[in-house]
Amino acid sequence: MGEAAKLSDFASVNPVTDTNGVANDAPVAFIPMAAVAEGGGWHATEHRPISDGRRGYTLFQRGDVIVAKITPCFENGKVALLSALETDFGLGSTEFHVLRAKPGHDSRFIYHWTRHPAFLRAGEASMTGSAGQRRVQAGFFESFEIPRIERPSQAAIADILDALDDAILEVDALFEKLRTVRVGMIDDLLTRGLADDGSPRASSALVETVVGLRPATWKVANLGRFVINAEYGTNLSLGDISSGIPVLRMNNIQDGEFDLSDLKYAPAHAVERFRVQRDDVLFNRTNSWEHVGKAAIWRHDEPGPAFASYLVRLHCGDELLPEFLHLWLNWAPVQRAIRQFATPGVQQVNINPTNLRRALIAVPNTLEEQRAIIERVNGVSAAIEDHRCESAKLAALREGLRDDLLSGRTPLAAIREAAE
Repeated sequence: MGEAAKLSDFASVNPVTDTNGVANDAPVAFIPMAAVAEGGGWHATEHRPISDGRRGYTLFQRGDVIVAKITPCFENGKVALLSALETDFGLGSTEFHVLRAKPGHDSRFIYHWTRHPAFLRAGEASMTGSAGQRRVQAGFFESFEIPRIERPSQAAIADILDALDDAILEVDALFEKLRTVRVGMIDDLLTRGLADDGSPRASSALVETVVGLRPATWKVANLGRFVINAEYGTNLSLGDISSGIPVLRMNNIQDGEFDLSDLKYAPAHAVERFRVQRDDVLFNRTNSWEHVGKAAIWRHDEPGPAFASYLVRLHCGDELLPEFLHLWLNWAPVQRAIRQFATPGVQQVNINPTNLRRALIAVPNTLEEQRAIIERVNGVSAAIEDHRCESAKLAALREGLRDDLLSGRTPLAAIREAAE
């Protein structure tokens, strides 16, 4: 890092905002703490008269940077750059610090520094107060040091980081759009299925059943007709030492897939028979109300982890493909229906597998149609995963460049040369 300077050399901290000449009843944007996103981003929830700024709210103006001062909002990166504020002035929570760029400095450069991990770590370490009420004091900005970078380079650095932010937002927007498309597609496919030509069946091909309108050719019955067995996982005590076989628990099912980031372990000889195999469907029988009943499927050819007794392995008969079962179990209407079988426990609820098999399911009468439905959904799921990976790559690139550029460790010219 080159010559160091205080962050307060670049920005005024909690400056007085001059509103002389503005009518007391002039409406201005209001930004509560809840309207500021973690890691940046914000929206105004309403408009309030500017006179409210004299009654305890924080007053700021277009172009300011606001930084949450209280735990855990500060640690979570609740900061915002108000360059797009729709009114000249604004009001917000009293738990915001306000940073206003001094003449000759770029507010975007200051904003990107407030998102830097080094800034967040130092601010957290400086907090004072009792547990649950700890705050970053204004004096922190007087002591936190950053490299002395002049205005032209500040703007160029901000341009690069802004471009990455915009790219991530664009990818994330497509990601969310595809997730919405997938939900609608599943609703349609599990209700109407696919005709022989690959198009959704016409309404005239549907009949009323005990689960609603479904294709006349589909089989409607209790799940027990199609799921011939339910197997509980191991009830052994698990540990953190990775000398045995990893064991899936209820927290390892997220959004219908397995999350292998937090695993416990058991001796290999004791849990070998519980290892998941290709197309095994695990059902989360015990969890909090909002998570009980979720299911995931093992999609790999090689055997995977074992599974704990909170989970149940469901074995399909010849009339039902495991992937169709997995799709059906995670369908929102089915999630609501099977929770009716849940019984309360200590801090959690439980769905007995015997009761689960009483649930009614409508199943395409051919495995070919089941496969066609699965392939249609998997195509969109693959696109969603591609966008998720792209967002993660861009975020990692942003983190690296932010550190290199803001710390001055890598000259701006070198970054530009590498980009060319």
